[in-house]
Amino acid sequence: MQSTTLTPATSAEWRAYFERNRHELLVILWDLGSELTGAERWAVARSVQEFQRGESSEGRHLHCYARQYAAATGDWDYLRALELFIAEEQRHARDLGRFLTINGIPLVKATFTDGVFRRLRNLIGTLEISIAVLITAEIIAEVYYAVLQRATESRVLRRLCDQILRDERRHVQFQAQQLSRLQSVRGRWPLRVTRLLQRGLFAGACLVVWLFHRRALLAGGSWFGSFWRDCWTCYGRAFDGMEKREIAGKLLRA
Repeated sequence: MQSTTLTPATSAEWRAYFERNRHELLVILWDLGSELTGAERWAVARSVQEFQRGESSEGRHLHCYARQYAAATGDWDYLRALELFIAEEQRHARDLGRFLTINGIPLVKATFTDGVFRRLRNLIGTLEISIAVLITAEIIAEVYYAVLQRATESRVLRRLCDQILRDERRHVQFQAQQLSRLQSVRGRWPLRVTRLLQRGLFAGACLVVWLFHRRALLAGGSWFGSFWRDCWTCYGRAFDGMEKREIAGKLLRA
């Protein structure tokens, strides 16, 4: 069972969380084998293939930017926490790949949506931009895996979605906190422009994910309106938390 703790607030606490989480994973009954029906396979196979590819990034550029940040700030705990975060994402990819293989669905080497997100993360080449793009994908993933869980009766996939959702909620908090630190030095208006651009990126990403994954989303009972609403609810939860932390930080520095 995963420990019930408050949200980590420092890089050292996040490092401890990720180290602990490696040993508190849910049990997945892989021996159940292939459970997808023909209709379920038609609905989710392509979508899971694409998300599996998206989770499989080695994070080389992100790691490089984080190392530069750690060297500049002395926050080496952040670098280690980020390495553990990347390892969790790669675990998701391995588990999704195992699920696909069990069900006789081939893995894919490249997808359009994954390519778009990878290019955006390295468009300018900074830790902030990489995290801004990454948190966009993580927030949408929270909604996606909850819907995917409803799209199938496969006990393996549903349990795997449980695990990924537990991880993704923490991933969003982890990235939101770091993004808040990086943006906290900005003035009021530059920060507003940054947030406006972030919202535009998120809106575009939601549309792309809907277009390419609507078959699985519809199978899970999520029409465009509900998908759009749920994505923005998760977005608001993540970024409202950022703004509260920024206000608290400014009060402490005052």
